[in-house]
This record gives sequence, structure tokens and C-alpha cells, in this order.
Amino acid sequence: MSWIRNNRRKILRRFVQLFVIFLLVSPLLGLKLFRGTLISGTLLGVQLTDPLAAIDFILATKAVYLPVLMGAVIVLVFYLLLGGRVFCGWVCPVYLLTEMVRKLHTKLHVFQYKPKSTTRYWILGTVLLLSLVTAKPVFETVSPIGIVSQNIALGIDAPQGIFGSERAKEQTDSNDRYADNFAGTTSDSWRVLFNYSLWILVILLLVDIFVSRGWWCRFICPVGTLYSLVGKLSPLRIRISHAACTKCGECFEVCVPSEVLSKPVRGEETWIGSSCTNCLNCVDICPEDALKIGIKHIKEK
Repeated sequence: MSWIRNNRRKILRRFVQLFVIFLLVSPLLGLKLFRGTLISGTLLGVQLTDPLAAIDFILATKAVYLPVLMGAVIVLVFYLLLGGRVFCGWVCPVYLLTEMVRKLHTKLHVFQYKPKSTTRYWILGTVLLLSLVTAKPVFETVSPIGIVSQNIALGIDAPQGIFGSERAKEQTDSNDRYADNFAGTTSDSWRVLFNYSLWILVILLLVDIFVSRGWWCRFICPVGTLYSLVGKLSPLRIRISHAACTKCGECFEVCVPSEVLSKPVRGEETWIGSSCTNCLNCVDICPEDALKIGIKHIKEK
């Protein structure tokens, strides 16, 4: 019972992560709760769109499709209230995989590469610029989040980003199409599981294990970068009590973007930075109960 008490937040988070996976496969089970992927889908009939995917699409097509835009606004406001990168810590399947291979990195890593803190902003800007210039949603074609969620939902690889007026309308009756493809129906636009796009994910995990722990989630992912910018305005943050903190370092061991803890533990800041995923692992493990979730008021900013 003590283990459950000391890991209750982690257990809740795992439940949410597994529930997200359940939602992705629910159309194959004949349920109508959710249809689509983490890039674009409908939950109980409400259109939801990844904000970065929506921006990518708008820049590529030079057009605004209202359902996609409204879906992105709903998602953006939701994560703004809950801490920005809470998407990474509680929803994203790639982050879950990163956590699962953390111990492998500790045992097998050959290098410990750490890019500059500004690298991720340059990557986000470059991706959006390429979408504008090439007239194609660049990131959505290689997004590990899209690849994982599509393969979970469909059991096969699908073209990224179902956007546009006609393509988005097709999504409303996509359950039958998903089931047909899952049963083995194929066409030129569908490819079997474990094709080249999933190898992107394999390479990502290999680099994570042997080169740099959590490198994609910490330093590269444009989705996480966008949510970290949103998190700067979020009221829900983790606060450290400098009087209680003994600088034992246990929080660093369980945090994927562990650099966010450096200044607070040194006593330079009271609130954990916006790159925090609000996974609450540090809150669970802190032996002195020095880390707590709280509301950061505007005046404090």
C-alpha cells in the first residue's frame, strides 16, 4: 500500500495514457467515442486538432478551414489551463516510450549529447517556414506522434494529417474505412505495418538509449516546443519549497526534461519552468515533500 501511496500520481498518469490508447483503438472495437488520431480526430462528435498540425496546415495551404481551426483552439485552451506540456507527460505515446527506455539508457548509453537550449526553437521555426515555402505540412509527414497514434488506431500506416474541407468531411465516416483496412483491405495510399515510417520511431528510440536520454522530447519535438511556449502563460505549475529541499537529486532521476529542475533546486527560482511536462514524478518521489502542484498568479509572474 505504501508503494501505491507514493506513486499515486504516476498510477493516475499511466491510467490516462492507457485510456488515450484505448480511445485510439476504440473505432476498431465498434465504439463511437473517438475517431481519428492525435493529429486530428473527433471526441464524442467534437472536432479536436493538434495546434501545431493546424498551423502547419494553414501555412501549407494558405487557407483556413474553420472546423480545424476551432478544434485547435479547443485543444490549445485546454492545455493552456493545465500547464502547456501536460500533453507530453499525460497523453503523448512517444513520451511514454521515452520513459520506458529510460533505464536502458542508464545502463547502455555510449554518449550523453545535449543540444543548446535554443535548438528546439530553431527547429520549430524551420519546420513552419518549410511548410510555408513547400506548400506541404512538413512536420506532419514525419511526426512520431502521428506515426504512433495512427499505427495504434489503425494497425497500419496512413497518410498524415487528414485536413482540408473534403478530407476532413471524410473523417466523420472513417470508422468503416478503418475497420476495412484493419481487416486487410489495401490500396496504393495505405501501407502495411512496420514500413519505413515506423523505422523513424525505431531510430528515435535507439538514439534515446545510446546517445541522449529523452533527446526528442527534451530538445527536438516541435509539438513539445509549442506547448512549452503556451506553458509560459499557464497558471498550473509545480512549486518548490527551498526551505524543505535538501538537494538530494532524486527528482532529477525521474524527470525526462530534468534541466527544468536545475534553477529551482539551486534556489534561483520558485516555480518550475514552462518546459516541465507536469508528469508529477518529482512530486511523488520527493522525500521531503518540497515539490507541490500549485497556481501561479499573474502578479507573481
